[in-house]
Amino acid sequence: MTQDLSTLEIVEVRADDPAAVDAAFQVGNEAMLADYPEFPPNCRYEHDQHLLVPMPGMARHTFLGRRDGGPVGTAMVDLPLWDNLDKAMIDVSVVPAARRRGVGRALYAHAAAFARDQGRRSALGFSTFHVEGFAHALGLESKLTDVRRRLDLSTVDDALLDRLHAEGLARAAGYSVVRWGNRTPDELLEDAAALDSSFIDEAPMGELDYEPEQIDADRLRQKDEVRSQHGKHTYNTGVLHDASGRLVAWSGIRMQKTVDWHAWQQITLVHPQHRGHRLGVVSKIENLRFLREAVPTVRVIDTFNAEVNAHMIAINEAMGFQVRERWANWQGSIA
Repeated sequence: MTQDLSTLEIVEVRADDPAAVDAAFQVGNEAMLADYPEFPPNCRYEHDQHLLVPMPGMARHTFLGRRDGGPVGTAMVDLPLWDNLDKAMIDVSVVPAARRRGVGRALYAHAAAFARDQGRRSALGFSTFHVEGFAHALGLESKLTDVRRRLDLSTVDDALLDRLHAEGLARAAGYSVVRWGNRTPDELLEDAAALDSSFIDEAPMGELDYEPEQIDADRLRQKDEVRSQHGKHTYNTGVLHDASGRLVAWSGIRMQKTVDWHAWQQITLVHPQHRGHRLGVVSKIENLRFLREAVPTVRVIDTFNAEVNAHMIAINEAMGFQVRERWANWQGSIA
């Protein structure tokens, strides 16, 4: 079904326009909960703060689509400023009642034209395969498949986790565990930044064209500070090599300010020279304990892994993470 889009108005959302800010949040939340009902609602605090305090190294532009005065969709465009300067991440959301009427295509076309005017030549997106037909119509192809897995803490086998942890510690002689929250300790900044920078280099990328991000201590500190301003709560566990005092492994979990039952498993990284000591298992289980001690209301944790990342998948499944669905990393030209 199509409809006359001559009355579709697309405007950029500004922090000083509360009506547009509110409409963009409502559209994004309605679309997200329709498509991904297992996910928590979007955090309104974070939504508003993002407009006031952008993430370092990223310029975000949010466009709101209105038809006959009512909000029907949004297009979010993230432009990397430190690396990948020819790329744009585009996320289109349309309320269920306005779908299959050309609104999504119009919003994507607007976002792509904006990104092209900013010198970007490649668009990226991330979603389940339920929008495959829409993505292909826009010239996007899946370049890497991720799988979402979920850990239900009401059914987790704590005895099994204790055993995995003990087995890991037996292989990790000469290493010590350290915890921190939103702010990376000064003495760990350089090592944490180096591990963070290695993430894309180390992770399977399939056919995705995306440069490794270059994160140094200053950039990592900036990100820490702004995430805190966005209301995010982060729980981190690192592993120190006792002989050198260097941080050689790191696992993080993040929560939204307004949701106390859901968390996102973030990166788990081990320095290549220190693999084979079960440091990934130790850091992940230690960090899960950290989270549960700090936030006993947490019920579920979601994580994403590349479908071909056999090593990390094995750790997650040993811990009890269960497959929920496959996701596509879309990419296509906007030149």
